[in-house]
Amino acid sequence: MARLIIFDFDGTITDAEAEGAPYREGYLADVAILTGQPRDRVMARAVELEAELAAHAQEEGWVYEGRIVAPATVDPYLRVMPVSKRLFDEAGRFLEPEDRARIGDLLYASNYRKTLTAFRPGARALFEALAGEAVYIVTNSHTDAVQGKVRTLGENADGSNSLSWLVDRVSGQARKFKVDESWADVPSSLTLPGLSRPVLLRRRAYFERLDALRQAAGAAWSEVQVYGDIFELDLALPLALGARVGLLRNAHTPPWELDYLADHPRGAVLDALSALSFDP
Repeated sequence: MARLIIFDFDGTITDAEAEGAPYREGYLADVAILTGQPRDRVMARAVELEAELAAHAQEEGWVYEGRIVAPATVDPYLRVMPVSKRLFDEAGRFLEPEDRARIGDLLYASNYRKTLTAFRPGARALFEALAGEAVYIVTNSHTDAVQGKVRTLGENADGSNSLSWLVDRVSGQARKFKVDESWADVPSSLTLPGLSRPVLLRRRAYFERLDALRQAAGAAWSEVQVYGDIFELDLALPLALGARVGLLRNAHTPPWELDYLADHPRGAVLDALSALSFDP
């Protein structure tokens, strides 16, 4: 078995579309207030903009600090960000990048608590089978929110919890989207056939989380496995470092990610948590 196993959480262990629906609704309702637009108009325009994103998935993406750091279509959390950007642009509100970034952080934090708890089938059995192994969750979401969901997943009728060991192994606010070009330990980018833009790799904050866990486990990068649902955020960097990676796909996963990992000797594309394999 791998010496260190790391999971993303939202969309990887959970069904992002099911859990994220109230997040999207609350986020857009807040955008309506901030732009002074009627809520129904904002909701209708958001549907139009989401369709435009899907039609131009190559060119569109989650822009952070002037760079595309992830696709824009994979889940409700990603889709709502470029949609809200367009809504703010159209309303002529919060045009300064720093203001826009702070508002985005605030809307994310205030609406994440509205998410439902919707786990992928087999989530509890997966983690119960891994008890005693070096298993961690590294996520962009807030630590306490994800810890609460892990507790819910492991609850027993007698008040005990089969996943209490995992709660303290949640590492949140990993900032997987933060690119630091001054950090040169990995190549600047990766080219995926079928994708017209580069996948940016120099995500130092994410590396530091992964590397601290790797060193604590006494593992080489070749002994690390990382599982996620968004290649650019979760998997591209650990793959470049020498880890094995698995992509939990959904109906919105970009085809270039699927094709690249299906052909990579250290990559895998998975339809369900039950398909995961931890053999060396």
